[in-house]
Amino acid sequence: MTLPTPDSTRRRRGFEFVGFFWILPILVAAFPSDVLPPIPVLWAAAIACLILLRRDDRLDRRTLWGGAGVAAGIPGVLGRFLIFAPLLAGFAWLMEPEWFLKFPRNRTGAWAAVMVLYPLLSVVPQGIVFRTFVCHRYRPLFGSGVTMWLVAGTTFGFAHVVMHRWEPVVITIIGGVIFTSTLLRRRSGLLADLEHAMYGDLAFTLGLGVWIYSNAARQSL
Repeated sequence: MTLPTPDSTRRRRGFEFVGFFWILPILVAAFPSDVLPPIPVLWAAAIACLILLRRDDRLDRRTLWGGAGVAAGIPGVLGRFLIFAPLLAGFAWLMEPEWFLKFPRNRTGAWAAVMVLYPLLSVVPQGIVFRTFVCHRYRPLFGSGVTMWLVAGTTFGFAHVVMHRWEPVVITIIGGVIFTSTLLRRRSGLLADLEHAMYGDLAFTLGLGVWIYSNAARQSL
């Protein structure tokens, strides 16, 4: 049996990366959300990625849910949040003024539930797929420095084409770069997930959840 060469492995990983992270989101976006609901699709992808990750002895398991880097990384995470949170609020007010802060005011109970459930149901699987899996499996292609930050961040942002709007793609690319840099610098999947959850919960609070559930939101808020 002929063993695969490093070049053939890199090519195979390259095709896999394009297919899974660029072609598949376009195909998912082509279907209505009631046919392919985002959360079940995301969890199916996360489970598949997690199975592959746990079979790989070379995986640095701190990048899944490791918490050792949280204490050292929290000041930086909070400092960035103090800078970017007002910018996100201004962006939300400019782009969706009629929905600005409407969710917590009008549907306080639902808003509180989202604040708790979004990190568990959405951030955790996204962290597995778009941070841990991408940064580990495709490290031979992109390394583990700034190039990987940009690639993983862009990949995370592009997945938001399922929302059929350009705005969430742009802002999640920025967020993806930030969260990936946190993961790789601090070696803490938990810290990166916490940072992601902070911005995600803020986005829902500001009214940007309307981009995800636009039809339902316009009928009920």
